[in-house]
Amino acid sequence: MKRALLILMAFWTSLAFSQDREAAIWHFGQFAGLDFNSLVPRSLADSATDTFEGTTSISTEEGRLIFYADGESAHNSSHRLISGSRFLVGSTRSTQSAIIVPDPSNPTNYFLFTTDEYETVDTVVWTGSGLNYYSVGMAGPGSIRSEVNHLVTYDPSNRFERALKCSQKLTAIKDPCEEVYWLVTHFKDSFYAFRIDENGVNETPVVSQVGPAVELGRPFMNFKGQIKMSPDGTRLAMANFQNGVDKESHAPGSLYVFDFNVLTGVVSNEQKLMDDDFVFAYGVEFSPDSKKLYATVSSFNNGNVPPSGFFNDGSMLVQVDLEDNNRYQKIADSPVDPTDLQLGIDGKIYQAHIQRRYLGVINNPKEIGTACNYVEDGLPMGRASQKGLPAFVQSFFQVRVEYEEACVGDNTKLSTNYLPDPDNIAWDFGDGSPILNSLDKSPEHVYSAPGTYLVTATITKGAEVETYTKEVEVTSLPLANPAELVQCDPDGDGFSEFNLFEASSLINATEGLIYSFHDTERSARSGSVAIDNPEMYSNALGNQLFVRVENELGCFDVTTLDLRVVSTAIPSDFQLEVRACDDGVDNNYADGIGTFDFSGATGTIMALFPANSNFEVSYYESSEDALSETNPLDPTQYRNVGSPNRQDIWVRVDGADQNACIGLGQHITLAIDAGPIFDLEPSIEVCLNQLPYPISARNPQDNYTYEWTDADGTILGTNQNFGVPGAGTYTLMATMTDGTGCEAFSTIEVTTIDPPEILDVKVDGLVSLQTTASVELANFDNFEFSLDDPLGPFQSSNVFQNVPPGVHMAYARDINGCEVVEFQFSVIGHPAFFTPNNDSVNDFWQIEGISADIQSQSMVYIYDRYGNFLAQVDAASEGWDGSWNGKPLPASDYWFTVFLEDGRSFKGHFTLKR
Repeated sequence: MKRALLILMAFWTSLAFSQDREAAIWHFGQFAGLDFNSLVPRSLADSATDTFEGTTSISTEEGRLIFYADGESAHNSSHRLISGSRFLVGSTRSTQSAIIVPDPSNPTNYFLFTTDEYETVDTVVWTGSGLNYYSVGMAGPGSIRSEVNHLVTYDPSNRFERALKCSQKLTAIKDPCEEVYWLVTHFKDSFYAFRIDENGVNETPVVSQVGPAVELGRPFMNFKGQIKMSPDGTRLAMANFQNGVDKESHAPGSLYVFDFNVLTGVVSNEQKLMDDDFVFAYGVEFSPDSKKLYATVSSFNNGNVPPSGFFNDGSMLVQVDLEDNNRYQKIADSPVDPTDLQLGIDGKIYQAHIQRRYLGVINNPKEIGTACNYVEDGLPMGRASQKGLPAFVQSFFQVRVEYEEACVGDNTKLSTNYLPDPDNIAWDFGDGSPILNSLDKSPEHVYSAPGTYLVTATITKGAEVETYTKEVEVTSLPLANPAELVQCDPDGDGFSEFNLFEASSLINATEGLIYSFHDTERSARSGSVAIDNPEMYSNALGNQLFVRVENELGCFDVTTLDLRVVSTAIPSDFQLEVRACDDGVDNNYADGIGTFDFSGATGTIMALFPANSNFEVSYYESSEDALSETNPLDPTQYRNVGSPNRQDIWVRVDGADQNACIGLGQHITLAIDAGPIFDLEPSIEVCLNQLPYPISARNPQDNYTYEWTDADGTILGTNQNFGVPGAGTYTLMATMTDGTGCEAFSTIEVTTIDPPEILDVKVDGLVSLQTTASVELANFDNFEFSLDDPLGPFQSSNVFQNVPPGVHMAYARDINGCEVVEFQFSVIGHPAFFTPNNDSVNDFWQIEGISADIQSQSMVYIYDRYGNFLAQVDAASEGWDGSWNGKPLPASDYWFTVFLEDGRSFKGHFTLKR
């Protein structure tokens, strides 16, 4: 059915009243509550919430409380904590801390959205949980049905945005024509609209970058202030307590109004309000007709702008006329900070008062200026208010005209949810019939012809008149033609089972109609006592039925359906066998399951009937499916999963025009030919020095032919055995030699073990008698290590302890014993003494760890205790023999300086002993 757009009003001149009563019960402040069901608010004293700012609640359409929440916890109608709601990730000090949105897919389920306050971690970073939501089931006492779900309204790569995440602004609206809601919030310079439909919450928002940019420097006050949708869903207002940042956190805020598209979720057409003032805005609310906007602000006229750091004591209530160039005027002053505003189902707007047992009341919010009749202490309460009031889906406050169904010649039920009861409603049904003046808010009217009619309800209450309109689409009754179903008799007893829905295309081929089948015409017309299982109905219960054909609006017609049973025309001895090889799905060639193409049977079956017969052939797994014509098989690609090795298939032949059964029976047999059975390792790992590596098809159960191929399909071998040439994927195809040609495939993944690659050996320190050496590899997967012996022992650690000075060899290999690689390194050191007495023991002094191969360009200089140069020692030589100019030097301590080839240097001393 096309969208019936809701035209809300032609003339709004009086106090507006709300739709239904989902917003009838309020819980807020210090255990405060209000009941609006009588349209005269009654104070409640049993609230379990204690919150400084935002709350939310929801009731049934009849006004019975379902549950309420304050951002940190949720309570049911008995004021008990809902299971799992004790530690919600919102805050009682967030402007709009929570809002409840119905779940379109489940009438007992709701989505609870929360926003968090921000906590200062240091002078730079703040943290907050941002915007989150829960699924709340309220079929009984209530429970949180899901973990917390986080909604992203920020750039996760930005440190400040990632910390703050979201503002404290939430509002919601419902599409007037579909079960779709929009949840809207704001952050930094953009609005984020999340669509909520039968699929749940779409966590990818519609982003509208429009309006002021709110700086992130001081979030505690910058993100304060309400946003609200207008009741008709066309506008969005935003109050910002601050936009910018100064050192005292008292930079001004702003007040804006925007357009909202309920079909797309897009926010557009920014209009700054009070742009000649220095504004700190907090609360906003629309009048019920969406033509006036009210706001609570701290404001200072241009010319009297306070200096940075000025503490703005006091506030005022302003009215903005959205139909008069957004002209605004002050309605009232207040000595305290600005607070929340909220529309009630009685059509009045209420203002919170901090720590007072009164609410301010705008009694006539549609009137201009002071005629709106604001009363500061207009509503006394038994408990104290705070800064916030409950948030609701704003469409709860929309007056509507609706209709249930509209069928030609039948009663069309209209209604309005106007509250309270009016003095008169003038109903114009739009078809030229006389206007009905009545007190009835739910009249009925009979339309004589199909079409679209504009219904107008002009409502009088006292001296005030309001007009609402609704397009009513009147639909013709669906045409129901008598029909006959012809079914085959599978066993010759004269009875069979019918799928009665097969008659729908014969009765009326229009899509979208609803069919029910009945034993009597009376039950068909009343829509009662329908046949329980129309997909499998036996004509033993009756050969004529009555069918009710109904469209989506409930318009219906009734006709007859005759049932007739005929003998099958397919010979009883007709039988076809179709064979296939086991298809090896999941690498199983012994499960008796294959893939069949038995579509060629259609031509063979049609040859049983006269040429050019307008018949259709279909195939089924069971007689029940064949009789009911449900779950037809695709004969071009069918797997016999439910009947391994052998399966009988049912054949059905119908007349293409009237869907009359011509033939029915179990006439096709599917049979499986087994494939080759053998084993092959799925994967192996081999050393490079083992290639080519022999593998083989193991345990074959018969004689097969073989074909080995690589990943490119190149044939590499045709024997049972095969030498793997290298790493890769190899496939073995075995083929039966019994004439069936059935094949089986198996794949092996071969990986090779690369030898380790030693990059370096790191030695701790420059000079040491005992040091640590660490072998550095390109990677450390499954290798083991040895020092100075290629045969081991090997250790799993790459670190060697207590390595003496000198030249060493490090060895590494794979743990499977593959190729060993080596790396030479040195540990630099020097002897503490030497004894040059020609006994071949310690006759020379030399730096240890250097040689002709390692650090060969190193330079060693030797001095006496007075710093006199004595000798230069070549790194490739045996060392110094303790002489100077060919003469032995006396026993004493001597000093040295070493300049290593790699650029390092060090000094030390040693002893010459005689």
